[in-house]
Amino acid sequence: MKKTEERGVTVGTLLSYGVGDVYGGGSFLIIGMMFLFYLTEVAGLSPAAAGFVFAIGKVWDAISDPLMGYLSDITRSKHGRRRVYFLIGIVPIFVSFLLLWLPVNLGSQAAVFAYYSFAYILFSTVFTMVMIPYAALNAEMTVDFKVRSRLSASRMIFSGVSALLAGTIPSMIIGKYPAGSSSGYITMAIIFGVLYALPWLLVYFGTWELPYEKRERESSALAIFSQFATILKNSSFRVHVGMYIAAYTASDILMALFVYFLTYYLQKPELYPVAMGSLMIVQIAMMPVYTMISNKRGKGVAFVIGMTLFALGLMSSFLFLSPSSSTVVIALVCALIGTGTSAAILIPWAILPSVIDVDQLITGKKRSGIYSGAMTLIRKMVQGLIAMPLIGFVLTQIGFVSNEVQSVETLEALRLFFLLGPITLVIIGVFLGLQFKITPKRHAVIVQEMRRLDDGGSRDEVDAEVRKTCEMLTGFPYEELYQI
Repeated sequence: MKKTEERGVTVGTLLSYGVGDVYGGGSFLIIGMMFLFYLTEVAGLSPAAAGFVFAIGKVWDAISDPLMGYLSDITRSKHGRRRVYFLIGIVPIFVSFLLLWLPVNLGSQAAVFAYYSFAYILFSTVFTMVMIPYAALNAEMTVDFKVRSRLSASRMIFSGVSALLAGTIPSMIIGKYPAGSSSGYITMAIIFGVLYALPWLLVYFGTWELPYEKRERESSALAIFSQFATILKNSSFRVHVGMYIAAYTASDILMALFVYFLTYYLQKPELYPVAMGSLMIVQIAMMPVYTMISNKRGKGVAFVIGMTLFALGLMSSFLFLSPSSSTVVIALVCALIGTGTSAAILIPWAILPSVIDVDQLITGKKRSGIYSGAMTLIRKMVQGLIAMPLIGFVLTQIGFVSNEVQSVETLEALRLFFLLGPITLVIIGVFLGLQFKITPKRHAVIVQEMRRLDDGGSRDEVDAEVRKTCEMLTGFPYEELYQI
């Protein structure tokens, strides 16, 4: 493999790489915040049925995501094994996003449910095809811990800007049309579909893949899934994936409930752009801070700090927000939440390249596609099988009725769920973050050890501290590592 210095990562590179997550950050946020609301308020599905629109696509995701990760690993083309999919995905990105928001009048709940389930499956498939290779690309552009952190930060800054747009502009567009009309959603879908599709040209032309000489052995379809399962043997990944699930489920529940909380409990739906804007602006502004903490103290430390601030923000919303709250108070509480969600969104993806390196120390293979496939699958499973069905179930249980005045009991239950749902997961995330052991120093140790072994170094000559570090991060005895 070429050394990082042979191809410098410039500001232009950071921008070209980062702009890809305009799609990843914005599209999922719009869906997370508005699609459940759209299905209940416009399409006419019950909250429970609307929640299961998300769940129904996850059976397919459990098949497509591992396959795409493996396919990305074995693809060989003149456009690269990852970047070729950026070109293929441009048109499908636009079409699949638009279909989510088209109105259908099929005469029955079952038919409407079937259509939106199909549309969501199509969206998820296209998302998989593009975002799995994209997530794998960071680990293959450079081996430098700090440069990878900057690439991840660039990606998440673009994701944050996209989330800011997604959290404010769609509601403004939709608000220009009569309540319950689908026209605003269609207009929004066309505008944002173009926004999500076109940047992939910049990603393709502005990035590269370092040469990787070791060709993976071809596997049968069943072997692909058994290989997918082996990533859980990586002890660093097990902790990492727990952090990821806790952080993203907490964020998904927060974002999906926010529109209900603001509309029904605070009775201030007109403040949605202000509230989301405050949260997202601070979320973006904090990303360079967490990148600096990550590069000096480690990503686990940055994650714990951020999740603690997330918890404080949630507590503030419970203590200080009420229908009589001023716009300033609402904006300040949202800003505090944003200081925490910044780390919750940034750090799990920033960790991924280092976890892939730990896997390479275990297996001797660069399985970036398998890992990015796992992350993408988990991301969609979290939203589709946990967050959205849970929200739909809870709303039903507390007596929520769409487009009606809610009872006092329902509003108090909504307020309590808005706090307890996310904060429980945040606390779990803090506990897991304290268990995460990869630091800049330890990462440099394992990379140097792999280079030493590649250069013909003897396993018997390994330094005692290096051995200890390798075993700590992998969970394997040193003698079983790097069996190429």
